Amino acid sequence: MMTAPNKFIGLVILALLTAACAPSDIPVYPTKKWEDINITIETRPSRAERGMNEFLVIATRPPRRPASDLVVSMRINNTGKWHQGIQDGHVGVYRRAVFVEDPEKDSLSVRLEHDDREMILNFPLNPDTPSP
Repeated sequence: MMTAPNKFIGLVILALLTAACAPSDIPVYPTKKWEDINITIETRPSRAERGMNEFLVIATRPPRRPASDLVVSMRINNTGKWHQGIQDGHVGVYRRAVFVEDPEKDSLSVRLEHDDREMILNFPLNPDTPSP
């Protein structure tokens, strides 16, 4: 029979092994800031592909409070029609599927609106590409 400390050590080892099996080529997009809001993005699939991709815009205010009072819109390459993100509850997550033509060269433009203020942030879909 395992004692409590042995169970804890077993869980830690299991967690480390699970993390080691996770894909390492998942891109990490830099967090950008607008006023007091930190903006990060994630993609579904985890690496953007040609075709429809779902984008999650995560908006937080320090110290990790959701920024759920925004209007968030997205488009590719700062051209074309804006697509308003759908707020996923009141947790500061906004999601939308948008067509990606070339994931190596395209970037996601994110428009943030709050009251009468607006900001556009650009995230290259290939994180090795410098941000404009």
